[in-house]
Amino acid sequence: MPLQDSPKFRAATGSTEAFGRTPQEALDALMQRLTSDSFSPIIIWPYNQGDAYFTNAQQIRLQELKRRQETLMAEEHAELEELVGAALDATTARTHAVLAALKHSPRQVLRNNG
Repeated sequence: MPLQDSPKFRAATGSTEAFGRTPQEALDALMQRLTSDSFSPIIIWPYNQGDAYFTNAQQIRLQELKRRQETLMAEEHAELEELVGAALDATTARTHAVLAALKHSPRQVLRNNG
């Protein structure tokens, strides 16, 4: 699946997640999967898009290598492993940034992201 056809947003709460081309589509898909007694906060964020932690070029290359995973040369397989590690590091850095922002101004962060 080409990157432009991939979901652009992920919505998650607890261990449940859903994807969509828009924030609303991701939220709608998530709401369909939740039970009426779900009370965890919902987080929606861009998915498969570059940002300050993992660039768009890295994202495109990662998707390309993942599509061809069964036929990669040794150098490409090593590059894929490096990109997966970088993507994980980026996720950790984003999480730390959100937690730090919540610690300093929880109401403002929720207002800006919700």
